[in-house]
Amino acid sequence: MSNTVSIMPDESQWRARKVLYYSGRWEAVQAILPEFELVPFKAGEGEPSNPFLQTVMRKPLSATERPIPVGVVSHSYMLASHREVASLCREGILSTGVAPENLHYEVGLSELGEWMNFRVYLRGMARFIDRYGEELDLRLECFNSVDGSSRLVVVFGWLRFVCSNGLIIGETKIEIKERHGQRLELAPLPDRIRNAFGVAYTDRARMEAWQNHRVTGAAISEWADNALTDAWGKKAAMRVYHICQSGWDVEQDDPFAGGGATEKPIRYTQRVPGSPEHATCLYDVSQALSYVATQRNNAEERVSRQTDIPKLLDALRSSSPNMGKRPKKRGLEPLRQSNFLLPESMPAATSPNAQRKTTT
Repeated sequence: MSNTVSIMPDESQWRARKVLYYSGRWEAVQAILPEFELVPFKAGEGEPSNPFLQTVMRKPLSATERPIPVGVVSHSYMLASHREVASLCREGILSTGVAPENLHYEVGLSELGEWMNFRVYLRGMARFIDRYGEELDLRLECFNSVDGSSRLVVVFGWLRFVCSNGLIIGETKIEIKERHGQRLELAPLPDRIRNAFGVAYTDRARMEAWQNHRVTGAAISEWADNALTDAWGKKAAMRVYHICQSGWDVEQDDPFAGGGATEKPIRYTQRVPGSPEHATCLYDVSQALSYVATQRNNAEERVSRQTDIPKLLDALRSSSPNMGKRPKKRGLEPLRQSNFLLPESMPAATSPNAQRKTTT
């Protein structure tokens, strides 16, 4: 097996800085993680040091590199290196009994390496097969910065392979509230990860319950215009609503048009992979939410929105009492407005406008 890493096509940003993702075995991924040290903050050799601040310096990764300063922190700052944090995450997963050969690793690094998004995929260890026959596997994500700008966060989520959507269901988010201060303790991290893994393992029952809870188009519409708009804004709510109604992503055709999220004039852009033509249960809605959340270019915003999904579904559930088991055949309900522009590649048989004409 190769000890090299592959550069991934993922595009992401952290604080307006480009993030590159790499994939490979543990040894290879660990080797590309930069190391840092704290050095005096001063103007130059022989100059006095700042008594209140110190510099976070990136060590050279190769003989051709030079040390690079990446941040300035206080003397109370505690450096949590990427390599140490990633190793503790891996230790926590292995402590659950997962075999090392069942783990796959990815890491995203900002341009100077001061921010890291470390991912561990648990291949087949907690797999969920949804009602469409698509697989979801468990994934750990860790976020760490060495410049004191972000807290250390670890979360378990589910990845749906057909569309690469991420979904965070249970209370599995581990956030180290002390922002790299003197009280920051990394030693308990593996135990906290093991406990969070136990919670994530029970998520499958919750996803099954979502599949069995039916929702109506009217309930989705009201929820999109209210609870979802309040949480994510009209643009995201508009996209989620139309994915639920047609299986197609959309963009707003007139950015100055008034009205609620479901009333905006829109243009259909692309078919959403793995999405049904019409959402009929909470699980379908969860995938529409997950798709829009995963499209966020900022990695921290993406995870924040993925974490929002269960409570957004709870809001929809409360306004949509269960109507019984989901039907095997699903009809497409008419949409609320007719000012939709369709791409030329959109099949007439699945066009929401075409369906609207046949149902009215």
